[in-house]
Amino acid sequence: MSESALDHIRELYQARSRAEAQYIRGLAGYAAGHPPDRDGISVGDGVAEEVALELHLSPATTAKHLAEAQDMVSRLPMTVNALEAGEIDYMRAKAVRDYTKDLAGDQVAEVEKRILAGGPRESLTKFKYALNREVIRVDPEAAEERRRLAKARRGVTKWHKPDGTAKLSVTLRPDEAEQAYNHIDLLARQAKVNRADVFMDLVCGKKSERTPAAVHVVVPMTTLLGLNREPGEISGVGPITAEHARELARHATWRRLITDPTGQVLEVSRRRFASPALRRHLQLRDRTCRQPGCNVPAHRCETDHTKSYVTGGPTSPGNIAMFCKRHNLMRQRTKWRLRQPEPGTLVFTTPTKRIVVTKPEPYEPITAQ
Repeated sequence: MSESALDHIRELYQARSRAEAQYIRGLAGYAAGHPPDRDGISVGDGVAEEVALELHLSPATTAKHLAEAQDMVSRLPMTVNALEAGEIDYMRAKAVRDYTKDLAGDQVAEVEKRILAGGPRESLTKFKYALNREVIRVDPEAAEERRRLAKARRGVTKWHKPDGTAKLSVTLRPDEAEQAYNHIDLLARQAKVNRADVFMDLVCGKKSERTPAAVHVVVPMTTLLGLNREPGEISGVGPITAEHARELARHATWRRLITDPTGQVLEVSRRRFASPALRRHLQLRDRTCRQPGCNVPAHRCETDHTKSYVTGGPTSPGNIAMFCKRHNLMRQRTKWRLRQPEPGTLVFTTPTKRIVVTKPEPYEPITAQ
């Protein structure tokens, strides 16, 4: 019964994706049949208002839907086809549209081809990581220019909420945000207080013992040497441009990371300050919690034996993976089962006896130019 229910849920989800694609095609087709008769608009006057009546939406919202549909059908035909086939969902299709909006037509087609060939990935976040990597790769110079412009827009905003609290929003570089959050989180856990209290102590100048917070940045050596512009990556956050990677590496502690030809981590060298080598290896190999769909960064996860230590399971890369606290406990409390036939390859058996095989997302291998 449970297995058939899961099949039904999956079929309904795919049916929703097909309906979304048909809705997009319908809007685009209607807009194409009612072209504008003046410059500065993408669809005829009054068309959005007419469609809005049928959908019970505002004309402004409907006009936005019409423009997005026209854009996707004309610029992203492979993405719409994949959505209609149920291979991806609307959120992934929307991500492709948003991430490629600044690319030229031939570049868009290349990104579409490569990202869709890899399937939906385990989660929307991992799909976006892969998508961002392809966008950087197809036009590294434009990606770096966008990063420089975004860096100049960093800032702090404030607004008051109706529940009597207020919110500060800080826009930073991704490495700055990771370092700041990791430091605040570490101090909060050590002091057993709320992270907001730690933040206020730091802002107001209250002294505290500053424990180093590591941010893992993986960069191909060829990129560091300036031989190409292959993207780097902030582990657990996502791809960054070659220039950004070199900028971060300039004042960082370096550690050698060896991968096999497919990009899987084989070895992580020791570094000067104390930290268990195996844990470092697993953090860089797994990037995030290995529970399918979970995106908790590996540095906030726990090492978990596949075959328990008390029953003879070795403490080695072939018997350990990174799991967040929630999913570490979940495996102990439920009938989820796990095997690791080779280092990094995890075979999950769900309570309904479904088999799911996952491998860590490989780092990009460098090909000869």
